Amino acid sequence: MFNRKLVFYFLLFFFIAVQVTPVHAAAAVPKIYSQYAVVMDANSGELIYTKNQDKRWYPASMTKVLTAMILMDKVSSGAMMTASKNAVKKDASNSYFRLKAGEKMSREDALNALLILSCNDVAAMIAEHIAGSESNFSALMNKKAKEIGAENSHFVTPNGLHSSKHYTTTQDMALITREAYLKYPEVLKAMGTKSAVVRTSKRTVKLTSKATFHNIPNVIGGKTGYTNAARNSLVEIVKKGNTTLIGVVMKSTKSYAVKDIAAMTNYSFSMMETIQPVAAGQTAATINVRNTQVPLVVQNGISFSTKKDSSLPITIKNSFPRTPITSIAIGQPFGEVTVWKNGRMVGSSPLISTVEVNEPAAR
Repeated sequence: MFNRKLVFYFLLFFFIAVQVTPVHAAAAVPKIYSQYAVVMDANSGELIYTKNQDKRWYPASMTKVLTAMILMDKVSSGAMMTASKNAVKKDASNSYFRLKAGEKMSREDALNALLILSCNDVAAMIAEHIAGSESNFSALMNKKAKEIGAENSHFVTPNGLHSSKHYTTTQDMALITREAYLKYPEVLKAMGTKSAVVRTSKRTVKLTSKATFHNIPNVIGGKTGYTNAARNSLVEIVKKGNTTLIGVVMKSTKSYAVKDIAAMTNYSFSMMETIQPVAAGQTAATINVRNTQVPLVVQNGISFSTKKDSSLPITIKNSFPRTPITSIAIGQPFGEVTVWKNGRMVGSSPLISTVEVNEPAAR
């Protein structure tokens, strides 16, 4: 029998439920002052936020991240470098530490002076030590940039002092910084160091960075830049949980550069999610041991952070020892499963046996 009162109360309840159900709107894309900007997922290289990311502009002292990587590639630990008359004439980027001709520095101290105090003379000294001249060093810089994938850049000076032919893009600068993050732990450490004591052949000096990003939560490293032509530029590496982002801005002001990267990365973190393509206990492969089929399961689940609705490929690979196996115990590791995102491994786990197969008893 049709009950009008029951239908009325049902519709009333549904209407109220719709009104109180929270609606989660997508995070608003920030509007920033900086003219060129990008946020990149440090693990996959995927772009999360962009503004004129492929337009060429002057990177100023952000250039020194690239110089620092070449320093680590070409100069052995503890090796000493000598400042030339040419190097010490470079425009000063600081007021209390300037090299004198003939002064020597180790690779490690030069790295800190380069990235903590952004010393232009130290950059020139590094270039001359490695390549004999700044012009020869620029060839190494451009070669390294191309290997990293920074195809829309051209570098002339090791320190970022202005040249109309010295340019990059925020996307390329993010790729260069990503390379430092992934493969150069000493460079990453120096980018995140606010103060350090450096020694030369003539003195010991404590260097302290004035960059404000050192005081910002979750920022693990960065590099500022400024010339009259370039205006302010900034790259920051920002880490929250298992997500690391690289934010870059160019043609900005000192205050807006910091504010813009904060807005860009906060938005970008909201666009990320954690996925688990491989779960613990999942059967990943089966091997044959003495005519017995042995299932191998994943020991530890593999999770990683990725952009929501990412279109970049995820690949799961199994690998096994080449040595033949004639017995296996329950729980014994054999082989490994790895997960790859956009060609980079983002996680791995041992594979373990769920079946026991014993060697035949000796007669």
